[in-house]
Amino acid sequence: MAGKGFVRSEKKKIREIPGFRDKLLYLWDYYKLWIIGILAFIVVLIYCLTKLNSTNADYWFYLILANTFEDVGTDSALCRGYQEYTGYDLSEKKIVFNNQIYFDFTLNTTGNTYFDSFIVFTEAGTLDAITMESDSLIALGQTGRLMDLNDERAASLKAKYEDRFLYYEGQDEQGNPVSWPVGIDISDSILMTEYRLYGSTCALGLGYKSEHPEATEQFLDYILEQK
Repeated sequence: MAGKGFVRSEKKKIREIPGFRDKLLYLWDYYKLWIIGILAFIVVLIYCLTKLNSTNADYWFYLILANTFEDVGTDSALCRGYQEYTGYDLSEKKIVFNNQIYFDFTLNTTGNTYFDSFIVFTEAGTLDAITMESDSLIALGQTGRLMDLNDERAASLKAKYEDRFLYYEGQDEQGNPVSWPVGIDISDSILMTEYRLYGSTCALGLGYKSEHPEATEQFLDYILEQK
């Protein structure tokens, strides 16, 4: 409530300032750090999206293993096992296991550069899948940056793993309850039993612009068949 009161007070104050130029000067004097920060983020975002869009064709599979300090990066046994399991030719395209991302959407992500990186990867269509603890992944689903697993692109995944689906439950703009599948429970996979990535639960979600859902399905087969 205090935040809304401050916003109303500022709007009233700005309306009472005579002249458009004086209004701009007031905004600049009091909010220039916010303005500079937002503009800088936009510039970086545009640059990263442009760069990533030009390299998306270079990936067989791009996975983020968030919030873990275990050795499961691109040079790990986990990644090598996936490459051997799938038979992807790394001389043609890359497989990336990124284990250097740390954020929890159940907490404050404002100013978290790791979360900003996640946004860039998803918006560019680079991200195929992300893993984290189940509660965090379900909360992340409300951003709309995880694929709705009812999407036709996930039809094969749904046919095979629907009994593992995790659902985000919230409300629409009119206050009506809404629910859709945003993740897959993999708490019994080798990510937990062998590699112990997380404390108690583990879930996987797909980037909403993922171009390789079949590679994510192969990853699920790999980590669940070897549990």
